[in-house]
Amino acid sequence: MEKFATTVIIIAVSLGIAANTWAAEMVLGPDLKIPLYYKAGSGSCSPGRGYNMSAEAPGYPSTYPKMNLRVFNGEVIGFLFELDAKEGWKPWYDQPEGKPTSHEGSAAHYTQTIYIKKGPTAEECKASKGPYGNK
Repeated sequence: MEKFATTVIIIAVSLGIAANTWAAEMVLGPDLKIPLYYKAGSGSCSPGRGYNMSAEAPGYPSTYPKMNLRVFNGEVIGFLFELDAKEGWKPWYDQPEGKPTSHEGSAAHYTQTIYIKKGPTAEECKASKGPYGNK
């Protein structure tokens, strides 16, 4: 529990620092600004989930814990937290106990997804031109 609390604090402080006025920002929705280093992943739109956006740090390998964004039509619809499986399983993770996920050569990890808006339908995904919408 202590490691999880530390992870939440690190994420909260990071978001607080990124929200300061000197940080480079771009608007994804009317009220939410995201630092420019969040980039859309290579995946397509998933019904109910939208697109995945990850923070990029050129020249540095991806590490855990990390927080990705779920985006559709230029709006953040949710957050995806990824934690190394070595940290252990918690009942609120998206995967069942003992069954961490792994993709594109990543280390085994658990995720927790939190949605703040309803995701796109299958039809909306099919018509979508990308995470920033049809603009």
